[in-house]
Amino acid sequence: ALASLLCNHLLDRYSIYIQSINYPTVERGTERLRIAPTPYHTSEMIDHLVDALKHVWQDVGLTLHGVEKQQKQHTKYMRHHAQQ
Repeated sequence: ALASLLCNHLLDRYSIYIQSINYPTVERGTERLRIAPTPYHTSEMIDHLVDALKHVWQDVGLTLHGVEKQQKQHTKYMRHHAQQ
């Protein structure tokens, strides 16, 4: 599965362990990555993760299309809830 491939690349190339969630836990075609940040993860570690995710995402032929839209929706959501 693609999620497992991404996780293997992250571990092999960047020493980052992320768990893939595969069938039968989720339906085929909806596999995903489980990212579990903790208070012990520094800003630098998170930046490293983001950079690594971008690289492995593109290495396996995926695009980052839609990421900017998601970021805008998240910002709008956070602003709306901050006003309440």
